[in-house]
Amino acid sequence: MPDTHKNPRKIIGFSMSPVLAVEVKKEAAERGISLRKLFEEMWTLYNENKKAKNT
Repeated sequence: MPDTHKNPRKIIGFSMSPVLAVEVKKEAAERGISLRKLFEEMWTLYNENKKAKNT
């Protein structure tokens, strides 16, 4: 099956507690975004915060 994404992707996996999983899925659903998009937003904020602490 051909890759239909314009940008290359790599699948990563991780586990979390059932309670946290429900919270994360709920947040994504309430915002109408995918879990991938939510993670990308969280990672961006993490990096911005990390850079701010280092300056």
